[in-house]
Amino acid sequence: MESARYFSLTAALVFLALCAYGAAAVYSRVEQPEIETVRVLHVQESAQLQGIVLRREQSLSFSWGTRLLAQDSRRVSAGESLAVDLAGEDLLSPCSAVFFSDTDGFEHLSIQDIDPEDIQALEDLLDEKPAQRGDGRLVTDMAWYYWALTSSKEALPDSGQCSVRFDGMEESVDARIISLSEGSGGKRAVLLRLTQGGSEYLSLRKTGAELLFSRHSGLYLPSEAIMQDEAGNEFVYILSSGIAEKQPVEIIYTGSGFSLAASGSSPGSLKEGDRVLVGKDIYEGKVLTW
Repeated sequence: MESARYFSLTAALVFLALCAYGAAAVYSRVEQPEIETVRVLHVQESAQLQGIVLRREQSLSFSWGTRLLAQDSRRVSAGESLAVDLAGEDLLSPCSAVFFSDTDGFEHLSIQDIDPEDIQALEDLLDEKPAQRGDGRLVTDMAWYYWALTSSKEALPDSGQCSVRFDGMEESVDARIISLSEGSGGKRAVLLRLTQGGSEYLSLRKTGAELLFSRHSGLYLPSEAIMQDEAGNEFVYILSSGIAEKQPVEIIYTGSGFSLAASGSSPGSLKEGDRVLVGKDIYEGKVLTW
């Protein structure tokens, strides 16, 4: 009877010890901070656009039976024959231009005819479907404009250089922001000036695009890793020889759930390859083992 009681007590003690060990292991895993290896990250800010292309161009209308001579998307000189009519008369180009056989009824649009900040006018223009079409058009200026709508939530620069990637195209092209309207109804209007040539660009009209502007490069840090001292200075904890070490950082960009820190060349500054600690109950000098 005594041996049975002793065995039961021993078994209970062993069971409790195992439970305590398991709980400690689980607690250790939960409380142990995560390690994030610092790496360089490049961030390109962007915004989605939907707009219309405006150019200096004019539509052409030929009489029935006219034989076209100009080649599509090729430059013609002033006075060069575009076509020959039934009477054998040459129809000459009034100026140096690029000829296109496609038309869409928007050839009359001009940058001088719009108010760049008129969001409603732009929306109406994007909804418009002209019925009149010509027999061709002449693009008379390599500079052209893209007038587009974007969300008022986008933090866009109101001027300066940028680049644009139009829908269906792999490469982006350089552009300059001419104006940016105030927000209205959750939208803003942006006017861009471009000079990129090529038939694929000079044939654009209504199209979506991605506006690419500020580019930032720095050391990636999870937001949870960044702390502040009493003076408001930001820092992180890095793992150095198994010990938590306080490391001051200079934040140069903040995104969704992360920040970029400046990379320093001086000894003791944060650098690529450092191991940053993320978690709770981390302090200077804490010994960490795995």
